[in-house]
Order: sequence, then structure tokens, then C-alpha cells
Amino acid sequence: MSIFNQILERSKLNKELIGIWKYRDNEKFWCGFVLDYNETLVKIQHFTNYGKLDGQIVAQISAIQNVDFNDDYARAMQVVIDYSQELEKEQKINISLPENENWDYEIIKQLEGNLDILTSIEINNSEYFSGFIMEVSESDFVLHCVGKLGQDEGLVVYKIEDITGFRINDIDNRKRAMLYKWRKATV
Repeated sequence: MSIFNQILERSKLNKELIGIWKYRDNEKFWCGFVLDYNETLVKIQHFTNYGKLDGQIVAQISAIQNVDFNDDYARAMQVVIDYSQELEKEQKINISLPENENWDYEIIKQLEGNLDILTSIEINNSEYFSGFIMEVSESDFVLHCVGKLGQDEGLVVYKIEDITGFRINDIDNRKRAMLYKWRKATV
């Protein structure tokens, strides 16, 4: 039995998560476990990025470029799947909207030091940076950055004047926070 088939069989028997990448489609990645396979086809139970069942996918084995298994993504996704019910729960957060030109400072000050709320901050109308707001001064702030899979990406200082928006406690941030806490608990 080939190594490829061994991985498919192990996924099928143990419901072990794998990632499947197709040729000529670097953006097409499926995460799930094998329900069945033969020489020509594989059928997987697919999951969304937020750990919810997302139907079955049947793919030609000849179209599969590679299969990821037993990697960091699969371990993190297993946590997301196991706790997907918790991920759906959005805690109530009361952020008051300031009525002055220092709205950015006033909002970030309300989030300072709260390690239960992971926030994404838009900088200069372009990219969002996600993490916990650790410290705020009148001109800048320290963000403890957290990666998509909960990786600790260290501390960064940004200028408050560069803030153009916030995403507070959305499902992506709840997922990051969950995985960050999982990683800290397993160290």
C-alpha cells in the first residue's frame, strides 16, 4: 500500500483531519476526514474554517497534488471543530461611541488590557492587524499580535492616528482567541 493510501486509510479509520490540495488551484484547499476512497476517487467530510460541517467533497485522486496530515493546521482545526459551539457564542461587549474627533483613542482606551477581547484594527484603510490591546498612550498603542491559527506574533507599536477602523469580537477574532488560549495551555 502506498504512503498516500496509508494516509487516506488512517484518516478514514480514525476520522483524522487532512488537508487536500489540487493541482493548478493553489487557492483550493479542503480540510476534513476521509469517508471513503478507491483507486480513482476520494470522498471527504469537509469542514468550514469555523469548524462546522460543510458537506461532502468527491475529488479525483489524479487531481490531488498533495495531502497535508498531522500538521499544525490540522491540530488547530481539530480544536476549532471540537469547540465550534463555543465559537458561535458572541459575548456582549459594550463599546460606547465617542462624540469627538478622538474617537480612535477613546475606543482603543476602552479595550486596553482586556485579554478576553481580541480585536482587529484597520491601519490606514488597508490591512487589519489582530490581537490584544496591551497599553495605550495619547499617541500610540501596543498590540499583542495573534496569528490566524492563534500563534503568538509578539508585540507591535502603532500610532493611534493611523487607526481607520475596528473589528471587535467577530467570529474570526473569537477563533484566533480560542486557538491562542489553546496554544498557551499546551505549552
